[in-house]
Amino acid sequence: MIFFYLALFCSLVAGGPTQYYVDCNATSPGNGSLAGPWNSLGSVNSFVFSPGDVLSFKSNITCKGVVAPLGSGNLTHPIRIMSYPPDSINGPPILDGDGNNYTLLLKNQDHWRISNLAVTNPAADLGRRQGILIMADDGKVHSDMVVDHNTVYDVAGQTNKATHSSDFAGSAGISINTSNGSRIDDVWVRDNKVQDCGGGAIKVRPGQATNQGRNARVSYNSIDACGGDGVIIAYADSPSIDHNVASNLGKGKYPWTGGNFAAMWVMCDHNPVIAHNVVYGSAMSLYDSEAFDCDWGNTGTCLVEYNYSHDNAGGSFLNCDGCGDPKGPTQIVRYNVFENDCRMVSVGELPELWFCNNVVYCPKQDFSINVPPTTHFVNNIFVGTANATLPTGSGVDWKSNFFQSVTPPTENGFTGNPGFVNPGLAGKTLGAAFGYRVKPDSPVLSKGSVVHGNGNLDFFGHDVSNYTAPNLGAYSGAGVSL
Repeated sequence: MIFFYLALFCSLVAGGPTQYYVDCNATSPGNGSLAGPWNSLGSVNSFVFSPGDVLSFKSNITCKGVVAPLGSGNLTHPIRIMSYPPDSINGPPILDGDGNNYTLLLKNQDHWRISNLAVTNPAADLGRRQGILIMADDGKVHSDMVVDHNTVYDVAGQTNKATHSSDFAGSAGISINTSNGSRIDDVWVRDNKVQDCGGGAIKVRPGQATNQGRNARVSYNSIDACGGDGVIIAYADSPSIDHNVASNLGKGKYPWTGGNFAAMWVMCDHNPVIAHNVVYGSAMSLYDSEAFDCDWGNTGTCLVEYNYSHDNAGGSFLNCDGCGDPKGPTQIVRYNVFENDCRMVSVGELPELWFCNNVVYCPKQDFSINVPPTTHFVNNIFVGTANATLPTGSGVDWKSNFFQSVTPPTENGFTGNPGFVNPGLAGKTLGAAFGYRVKPDSPVLSKGSVVHGNGNLDFFGHDVSNYTAPNLGAYSGAGVSL
């Protein structure tokens, strides 16, 4: 034991990375060592951590209150928050915010990684609450904040945007937020499970209108039954929302109660990308509840591609450039499969929309599709009803589209049965969209028009030529034999 404490002392004197331990069930306060772990969050929050340090919470032990450690790492030696022993069969440590505004807070800090925790923040009343909150308000540039492989659940955030808009915007399972001219670069929220969180699941605002955060990414997260938005990234340069699954938004333990939400959306970003996501089962809010939204203030190109959505009460896509300060970006929606998501909403006349190589499969619902005044429909497949109509207008052009059971809005399209392999699966993964590949005798094979700058790959990863006619729809491979 003497040797252990001597080693710990030498490590502290040398300034090298140290691992600190927390067991909130321990009977004595301890010194943060493995043999004598801290047993209170007060000890954690009063300590200033150094680059390379590791803060480890004991698996399957609950700590109640706010976790707010101090200090910053550096580029090569981030500070980590994790569990011990790693990969415990007993389950992760549980951090319970006990109704405070947040459970885990990092403020004006750099180079942290939060991993393998269970984070919750239940309360009897709703309010501005988060599970994990990373924020900056000191007017400086911060960087390198990673939140991965955590479970965040039962956060009693505000669910009424109509009457408590500020608290709703500030409520989420995982929130990254900046103010007062601050910026946080290199934000990555990945591989987390977020469920039953009032106000929404993951909200990232890494910068300001004139000082956008760089390298913001939200990816590979599983989101379910959160009473608000699934994922939003705002005030970021070239952010990515990718490979996430969001289900049953607006429902759950803290369901939506007022105003609007959408599943995955971007606002005040430059060249944002929403790709390879799955969204299904969203409840209807006041008006929105679309799977994907290019909202106001975006510049450059807002790209929505390779996504699969189905059975969302608000439908597939929202152009909301006119909902705030309009910037008129190019909106590209391509290689997506929208199944029983028959509604598109457009607010704002400045964007130019390219809607290309999508599948819109609505055999039992009428379309409700509104688009910007300048819109190009190219190489899509629409499966509709006899009563369904599609938009027309002097700036709305249709080229090489395919229509089943719905009257074409143009004379240059194709009609019939597209020959899908197995449509309408209402699945929970991107793999369910494989039913929208087509059979060898399909009339959509090689009937498309060349679209320059087409992304070069279809939904399934097949090459798309810039010179030869592609297939119609989201699949550009050879016909598939059953």
